[in-house]
Amino acid sequence: MNSLERVLAALQNRSSDRPALLLNAGLYGARLTGAALKDHYRDPEVFAEGQIAVREAFQPDLLVSPFALAGLGAAFGSRLSESSRRPPNVAAFAADSAEAALRLPLPDVDSHPQVGYLRDSIRILAKRYAGEVPVIGLLASPLDLPPLIIGLEAWFDALLFQPETARALLDHLTPFFVALGRAMLHDGATALALTANLANRSILPAPVVERLGRPSLEQALAEIPGPVILHHGGCPLLPHLADFKGLPNTVGYVVDAGEDLAAARAALGPGPLLLGNLPGPTLGDLSPEDIGALCDRALSRRAADLQFILATCGADIPLDTPADRLEAIADRVHRAGRVEA
Repeated sequence: MNSLERVLAALQNRSSDRPALLLNAGLYGARLTGAALKDHYRDPEVFAEGQIAVREAFQPDLLVSPFALAGLGAAFGSRLSESSRRPPNVAAFAADSAEAALRLPLPDVDSHPQVGYLRDSIRILAKRYAGEVPVIGLLASPLDLPPLIIGLEAWFDALLFQPETARALLDHLTPFFVALGRAMLHDGATALALTANLANRSILPAPVVERLGRPSLEQALAEIPGPVILHHGGCPLLPHLADFKGLPNTVGYVVDAGEDLAAARAALGPGPLLLGNLPGPTLGDLSPEDIGALCDRALSRRAADLQFILATCGADIPLDTPADRLEAIADRVHRAGRVEA
C-alpha cells in the first residue's frame, strides 16, 4: 500500500499493512535541507524541498503545509518577527481591538503574497505526490484568527465583555477562512487541519463556548467542501471532545501527548480518525529507546483501532531534535504491520 491508500483505509475503517504516521515536521525540513528560515518561510519551493526531505528520511504518510499561522495575521497587516530557530511570530498587531479589526479589509486569497506562499507550498507538494501521499493544509479557525490580528488579550476582552462585537468580527472573518480553506483544497490539499482553541472550555467559560464558539465553528466548517481534522492546539481536548463531536465535515481529532487514547476513542465513538499522541516539541529530551517504547505502547493499545494514526502533537518538531529520535518513530511504525482485509 502507498501512503494515500493507507490513510484512506483508516478513514474508511479498513485494515491496512501498517498504521499511518504523521510528523509535524514543517520546521524540521529546514534542518534536513540546510535552508535558512527566512527562505523556508517565504519561498514555497524551499519549504516544499524540506517536506520532500522529511518524506525521504522518515517516510511519514502525510505531509504538511507551513505551520506558519502568524502569516495569516500578516495578511491582515500584522508585523512579523523572524527567528533563526522558529517560525515567524507576530511582533505588532494590525489593530488594537475587535471593533478596529472590523474595518480591516479581507486579504485576497488569490493575490496576497502571504496567502500565496501557503497555497503554493500545497500546490508543489500535491503535484509531486499526487495519488501517493496526502498533503494536509494547516489553518486557523475563525475563532483563532483574531489573536493573530488584534492579540489574545483584546480578543478575550471582546469575547467576554463585548459579545456582539465579537460575533460581528467572527462574521467578518469567516468568509476569509472559508475562501482560504476552499482554495487550499482546490490546490490539492487532501484535508485541512485547524486549531479551535478559542472554542475550548479550558480557555473560555462554557457560556461563551456555547453562545459563540461552537456555533461559529459549525457555520464555518459547513462551508468547507472537504475533510477537516481538529487539532488540540496545546489545550486539553479530551475533556471537551463532546463540544467538537459532530461538527460538519470533521473527520479526525488530534489529541495531546498526555491524553489517554482509549478514553478519547470512547468519547468519540466509532467513525472519526484519532491522531496522537507523541510529544513532538520535546522529542529531543527523550532517548530513541524511550521514544520507541512510547510508540510501542500507543500502537499496542490502539492495535484494534483501524482509525488510529500515530502522530506527533503540539507545535513543530524543533530544529535541534536529533534525527535518530524521528528514525525511532519511523522504525516502530514501519514494523507494526497489520493484515489486510
